[in-house]
Amino acid sequence: MHETSHVPDAMGGSDFKSALKDHYGVTLKRFLKVFPIFAVMILLLFVTKSDYLLPLAIIGMFGSLISAVGFYARLSLIWRCSRVFRTYPMEFRGPIEKMHTEKRARSRLRLRFAQQADQSTTMLAKSVLGGNGWPAGIENGVWFAGDDPFGGAAVVPGTGELLFMQPNEWVLSAKERESAGEARIERARRAGIKKAVSYR
Repeated sequence: MHETSHVPDAMGGSDFKSALKDHYGVTLKRFLKVFPIFAVMILLLFVTKSDYLLPLAIIGMFGSLISAVGFYARLSLIWRCSRVFRTYPMEFRGPIEKMHTEKRARSRLRLRFAQQADQSTTMLAKSVLGGNGWPAGIENGVWFAGDDPFGGAAVVPGTGELLFMQPNEWVLSAKERESAGEARIERARRAGIKKAVSYR
């Protein structure tokens, strides 16, 4: 079962406000499950003042840092999706042609909107909650908002998962972006997808 399949599916995926709210909630719950434990491991050292607890405190320090960085990264990605959804209308795009996932980061997916076969840009999609592999049913299509040469964001029907997307080969799409016209470029700027976004 896919790790994030428990995210509620609002209106078949087309209700982005509910999807954003659900993801903020899941992200906060995950953070509150682990961060307090690491924080207590650090506090124990100061309360007991025992040198024997130093290794435990070091683990707590690294755990707290990793938890906080992950929490911030997920919130940042949700916020990026929110900007896109509030700038572009959502449209159903499908079916999806699965390309492959990255070995080191299986939440980074390469895909194409298959109905455009030859001209479709290969997208690098990032699962907001860091799922392990492809969301269930994604091959049937997604609710997408954005502009292909710049990227966008999507909600997967059935799982309700958020994906942030941008062209896999950003440099190769440069000419298409430059010739998009002032209105499209300005819209992409407002949505926060005019420039390449680095995400891990």
